[in-house]
Amino acid sequence: MRILQISDVHFGRHAVGAYLSAVARRIAERRYDVVVVAGDLTQRNFRGQFRAARSFLDAAAALSTVFVVPGNHDVAWWWKPLGLGPRALLLRGYRKWISNDLEPVLQLPGVTFVGLNSCHGVQPYTLTTRLRDLSVVGAIRPEQWERARATFAGAPAGDLKVLVFHHNLLRGDLSNRWGLVNRAAGITEALGTGADLVLNGHDHQTRIEAVEVGARRLVVSHSTTLCDRTRGGLPAAFQEIELSPQALTLRAVTWDSDAGDFTPRQDRVFAR
Repeated sequence: MRILQISDVHFGRHAVGAYLSAVARRIAERRYDVVVVAGDLTQRNFRGQFRAARSFLDAAAALSTVFVVPGNHDVAWWWKPLGLGPRALLLRGYRKWISNDLEPVLQLPGVTFVGLNSCHGVQPYTLTTRLRDLSVVGAIRPEQWERARATFAGAPAGDLKVLVFHHNLLRGDLSNRWGLVNRAAGITEALGTGADLVLNGHDHQTRIEAVEVGARRLVVSHSTTLCDRTRGGLPAAFQEIELSPQALTLRAVTWDSDAGDFTPRQDRVFAR
């Protein structure tokens, strides 16, 4: 099983055609069984940006299974600030152009994917003292964690359990920012679902870490953006994930401006 993990494409003025073409070429070469897109398909929630994202996803879906969840840039939070206003407008564009299913579930031989929507706009339960984060921070409600736990509990024995949502589960090395409003408590919640692997984006920095709490280990993979707004001036990147009965291999693949293409940079191998 080979999985492509991308995030934060940001179709719009920050999208980079060369990055998108290089990724599309890899998908066209049928390198991946599943393409995971962990949110922020658009930059400003505009119709044209959603249409561009839809075209990209359609091309990928013709060659691979596509699994996608929304990001905070895909949410029109201004229609329902602090719980006031029509909830249907928050993700109207995403539902129309990308998917009406905000929390998809996918079961393939040997692996079960569960998607969660961590992007709720500005709600009473997302408030933060950092004003710049008011529409940026993510949240996963108790009933969402429970839904993931129940789904994984019903998965076939031996399946790798993969949890996908947009906001970074771990605090960013460079940004020093947590993605979820409950900060480190999100790690405990994710572990409690029974997930083996968590795929995120949002922080625009590649990070692959194993988190261990008690007897449980959770591998976390944050993917860098495919737009020109990378964290700390680092190159754009994505992750390739290979699943075998014995091991889980995560490979960071970064943009090489001299080669004009993405090249493998780092492999992390975790025994299963």
